[in-house]
Amino acid sequence: MVENIDNPQKKEKDNLDKKVKQNMFKIKHKILVLSNKGGVGKSAVAINLACALSGKTFKVGILDVDLHGPSVAKMLGFEGKRLQGNSEGIIPMSVSSNLVAISMASLIENSDSPLI
Repeated sequence: MVENIDNPQKKEKDNLDKKVKQNMFKIKHKILVLSNKGGVGKSAVAINLACALSGKTFKVGILDVDLHGPSVAKMLGFEGKRLQGNSEGIIPMSVSSNLVAISMASLIENSDSPLI
């Protein structure tokens, strides 16, 4: 017999999943730049696209989730700066009036440190 017991971790995960869904719903358009191969210019394409769109008065955000070599922070000039957070979540770095960014490099102590 399987019993249904309260699992606090599952409840917390479900709440976080719900919050992510709600936040993603607020973003009208999403563009994903990806490739299996490293060094092909994914970050350069993402940044150029973001800068071009933000220059046309679109509000743009970049999320750099590269675990092996996050480079968006360096390319946008906020390398070494740590991201801050509040009860709403992570506060992105403001690059310009219409462009914000979050990079894995800003979440770790040292960008050369391995993420495990």
